[in-house]
Amino acid sequence: PATPLENRSLVKYKLIIDDFGGWGLFQHLLQALKAVGDRHGVDIATIASAWVLEQPQVAAVIVGARNQAHALANAKIMDVALDAEDRARIAAVIAQGTGLEGDVYTLERDRHGRHGSIMHYNLNAGKK
Repeated sequence: PATPLENRSLVKYKLIIDDFGGWGLFQHLLQALKAVGDRHGVDIATIASAWVLEQPQVAAVIVGARNQAHALANAKIMDVALDAEDRARIAAVIAQGTGLEGDVYTLERDRHGRHGSIMHYNLNAGKK
């Protein structure tokens, strides 16, 4: 992506991508998700959400819907049934990643770390 990134949210997301294994590996993951999505007739976000929902530690995903098309796509998440081939394709890419050193919120709480250093803390402190 072009740098500098235009806001802290994009910087935060890019840091997670870097921690995952870098931009190239992220592109490979997107390609795998697209291939699986093409098999099921749905988009990347739908496959990613369906995969996340299969993880034992996950109870829900938070999805956005800027318009009706997004809402309709999100409705398909529960209709996707990933098979062993789909899971293997996604797992093969994820296995190449270096992994994160905790969840994103833990990373942000380390104010001296790369993630925490971009955050603005206590923005309402002193306001009445």
